[in-house]
Amino acid sequence: PSFEQITEQLNTSATTWRRRQRKEGTTYQQIKDNARRDAAMGYLSRPELSIGSVAALMGFTDTSSFHRSFKKWTGCTPKEFRTKGHL
Repeated sequence: PSFEQITEQLNTSATTWRRRQRKEGTTYQQIKDNARRDAAMGYLSRPELSIGSVAALMGFTDTSSFHRSFKKWTGCTPKEFRTKGHL
């Protein structure tokens, strides 16, 4: 969901939500990245799904952007994640 959808669902203003997140030492982007990382790792543990399919499921329009983001999140590429026995 978008930031606006989150604040609407929580029935709070954007300013209040950002202030609360800052107090907890996190941001919407960090929360979103962590959720996407965890979901991507789960999908990558399913060998019947191609890396391109996982990228699409995660909302990436191109696989290279997914590779860059996944490496930033985990320190390894999606392929390395699969071959390192994370299945």
